[in-house]
Amino acid sequence: MKMVKLFPSQQVSVEKQQLLEKYLFDDNIQRCKLFASIVILFEAVFIVMHSFSKGSFFPVDFYLAMYLSLLFLSLIVLIYIRLFEIKSDPSEQFQIAVQRGLHVFVIVFLVWGAVITLADQSHYGHIMAFAINFMCVSILYHATNRTIIKIYIIPVAVLLIGLPFYQPSSSVLMGHYINLSVFLFFCWLASRLLYRSIARNFFSELLLKESNENLALKIAENEKMNVKLTEVNQQLKRISLTDELTNVLNRRGMYESLEKVLRESEEKRPITMMMIDIDAFKQYNDHYGHLQGDEVIQLVARKVSSFISSENTIFARFGGEEFVLVTLNMNQERAGTLAEAIRQEVASMKILHEYSPVSEYVSISIGIAIKEVNEQSNVESLMELADQALYKAKSKGRNRIELTVDNT
Repeated sequence: MKMVKLFPSQQVSVEKQQLLEKYLFDDNIQRCKLFASIVILFEAVFIVMHSFSKGSFFPVDFYLAMYLSLLFLSLIVLIYIRLFEIKSDPSEQFQIAVQRGLHVFVIVFLVWGAVITLADQSHYGHIMAFAINFMCVSILYHATNRTIIKIYIIPVAVLLIGLPFYQPSSSVLMGHYINLSVFLFFCWLASRLLYRSIARNFFSELLLKESNENLALKIAENEKMNVKLTEVNQQLKRISLTDELTNVLNRRGMYESLEKVLRESEEKRPITMMMIDIDAFKQYNDHYGHLQGDEVIQLVARKVSSFISSENTIFARFGGEEFVLVTLNMNQERAGTLAEAIRQEVASMKILHEYSPVSEYVSISIGIAIKEVNEQSNVESLMELADQALYKAKSKGRNRIELTVDNT
């Protein structure tokens, strides 16, 4: 048959148990401060009442000596605690000494109650003084079961052993023993219940604090992960919108950029689109190789990019050897001037092209279209106009510019 424990032990780590002991130590210091202050007040009242009952100002007798002794003991405890509190960083040895001092104070307080109770047997015959002191200690002073038993032993032994010497009535004595046994047991039980409740609440708060800290760490980790995911997503988006060879926008990037521009305003505004094509690029690739061809595409892209000086300009590789340059609010004259400057700059690089029917160097043809646009369908028609202008430039011999303006 299994034995059922009255107070099942709670399995906690040594570190948490030490934290509980530190918490109880700090709590007991505050309780002892309050308790010592209350004792001083009551002892002062008892001294006054005792003086009135004796009919003299300061009757020197046993009870007065006991009242004064407890009053001075409480004063010493308050001073002792104050010395501990003013230390900014008390050593572990000093903390142990203070804790032992508190135990001694509690034991002396109980022994004091036992002595008063023994003295009361010849006058009143009751055990109220010890009972009140014992109940106060059981409820107000929190300690482990082993510690509380050690605190109980000496005061209880003094009372139980001393009662037969001070209580002449055997029947009253037996009643005291019976009543004390029941009372002491229930005081001890209340002490254990309170201790268990405090320990359980402390560990629950500790667990909650740890859970909150872990949750905060996870939230912080998730936020960092979200930031990283956002950065990765943005990077992936940039990659998806960027031409791998030239590092400028690809066709999809161009469309998204144009769509963003159109969303900013519902009003029509003039948009200039230049379709740029490298002349005789197939022949260049066939004779110089694809690696050289890729290098030419990169050089042309860098050269055209150098003319971009405004956020209102979009430059993209449209596919193969074709590029698109889109600008906002640019009139016909400025568009022609810009296109001619680009054409001349590409020619000035003097990239040898022996198989070009136009020039001994790499050259470009540019088709320009200008149209007022406010929606995507207008962009498609603008692109068709630019493509037609490019076709016209190529059909007229390449290495030139053709411009179309749609005023509709």
